[in-house]
Amino acid sequence: MSTSKAKKKIDKILEHVQERVGDEVGGLMGATLVMSDLSTRLISKEDFFDEPSGKLVFSEMELSGEVEGQGCILVSIKDAVRLGGTLIMLPENELEEAALSEDYSEEIDDSYGEIANIIAGAYTKTFEEMYPKNFRFIRKKQEIITPVKVDVESDHPIPNQNYYQVSASMTLNDVKMGKLVLLIPAKALGLDEDISVAEETGSHDVASDKATPEEAVGTEGTAAAASSGNQQDAPQLADSSSSDRGESGLDADSKEKTTVAKPFDVEKQKKRVDSCLKECAERMGDEVGALLGAEVKLTEHATKIVNKEDFFFDEASGKQILAHMDVVGDIEGKSYLYTGLKDAIYIGGTLIMLPPSELDIIVAEEDFNEDAEDAYGEITNIISGVYTKVFEEQYPRKIRFIKTSLEQVVPMKVDSESDEPMPDVLYYMATSKIAIGDKSLGNLHFLVPTPLFQLEQLGVEGVADDASADTFNDASDDTTIGSVSGKGGGQAGSATVGARAASEGEKNPEFLLVSNDEGKCQRICSVLDSRGNAYRVLDYKESITDFLPGEVKAVILVMADVDEKALGVAIKVSAACQLPLIAVGSDWTRTKVIKAVKYGVDDILLTPASDGDINAKLDNISAKIAA
Repeated sequence: MSTSKAKKKIDKILEHVQERVGDEVGGLMGATLVMSDLSTRLISKEDFFDEPSGKLVFSEMELSGEVEGQGCILVSIKDAVRLGGTLIMLPENELEEAALSEDYSEEIDDSYGEIANIIAGAYTKTFEEMYPKNFRFIRKKQEIITPVKVDVESDHPIPNQNYYQVSASMTLNDVKMGKLVLLIPAKALGLDEDISVAEETGSHDVASDKATPEEAVGTEGTAAAASSGNQQDAPQLADSSSSDRGESGLDADSKEKTTVAKPFDVEKQKKRVDSCLKECAERMGDEVGALLGAEVKLTEHATKIVNKEDFFFDEASGKQILAHMDVVGDIEGKSYLYTGLKDAIYIGGTLIMLPPSELDIIVAEEDFNEDAEDAYGEITNIISGVYTKVFEEQYPRKIRFIKTSLEQVVPMKVDSESDEPMPDVLYYMATSKIAIGDKSLGNLHFLVPTPLFQLEQLGVEGVADDASADTFNDASDDTTIGSVSGKGGGQAGSATVGARAASEGEKNPEFLLVSNDEGKCQRICSVLDSRGNAYRVLDYKESITDFLPGEVKAVILVMADVDEKALGVAIKVSAACQLPLIAVGSDWTRTKVIKAVKYGVDDILLTPASDGDINAKLDNISAKIAA
């Protein structure tokens, strides 16, 4: 039987399965369970677990008989709690609270396990009646899993193979829930075709028969070294193909990276981050509303890249209350939560239950007094907790958000080029409109520097490229950084940052220098000239892919400051190629070194550096390539 005919047959059986699941599970619970929006598709283990989702209750499903294999049933914890709680007849208020808090107790686990058994039975009966081969679906062990932490190459929780994904929406006693998902080993049912072919056709909506798309750890240390005399003590970073760059980031003898890593998919990363941020907005409404004793909704959620100037002049409206939030864990940095001053006063006043007349007065007078500030501070603590919980569940790296302080900001008085109240870098911004009860408020803005979410490339391709010519060619940016020579033919010359100093005929550089520091770059260029190496100097904003592939041996990132902007460029370079990456700069700390390793840096050159230091780094690269 052809794959297409096998799919059509299986999909027809699955329509009957969903109806039976609704009837039998509903009958067990003494409730009405409606299964709808059935959809099926072929998917790999990697792609399934890479899709954004929170923690799931995983029930292993064994296929036994003439068809054998291992699959699973998957539902969200919240839905498992609601199903299990309904079965043991929890009072409605307790059921709502347990589902909201995702309180997956041992009792709930047992009761949901019974429901999973019924689901397995419904599949078994229907396939026995309608499928030519005789086999059973048997529910085995059950556990809670976090999709983004699943090791694709292992056999846990399921083997690394292709699956036929069966999804259906659930409605229990008129309460809309999420999806019940079953993964069946595709090969067992004769559905294991090339995934790329399946992706071209899209997922299959059985009901409508139309294609539907589915959607550096460490504390701040002392500077590693500050003079060329200490170059022998400079950290030699680990092979960037290491699975854990942070653990071995000081190994001078690490081997050259030879394995071609899977290209970093910035669009997939954006999808993952957007899903987390959207979930944060939804949970904030629930948790802040529970604290205030009122209905709170965050709507019109949107994300975009912004720079500091555009945020304060175009996005922020009127006086703002800024909640500073530290980002700690596998990623370290800062994030920023902005709310309109009047909105912060209203929210804080609602928490302390001010009479409406008094609340209206202090809002109108913009009186952000001590009581209102303390109350709003509690709200931001709740919000930071929501961000922490969601990212813990749905993001591959372990990070936490900690609210540290509040600050009042007047956008029109902000100096865009200063580091106050936040640095002048590109940010990924999530915006939602706030409503409390029937009262519509302004926007809640959450900003994170793009490198923290590995979205720097979006800034490069989007906002950075759209920057005005006046900004790019401003006289203050006319920094001469050195010359580019052919082999042995280099004479001192200069070029504006961002311009190519070599003739357009020089297409085969051995080294690419990406720089925003004139002095450091000129020193390296002089050494390369003396060695007869061809090289090219690029500005941070330029694309190195214009020179790849070619004869490039390594990329040298020359940094005026080892800051988020510079490390963001390291991400961009590492994503664009698999060449050795040397970071040149001063003011290194342990934390910065660890971040650099995580962001793709293979080696560090501490500055100021002597010609001998520079030659030693270049010799090391040449030796590795020759080997």
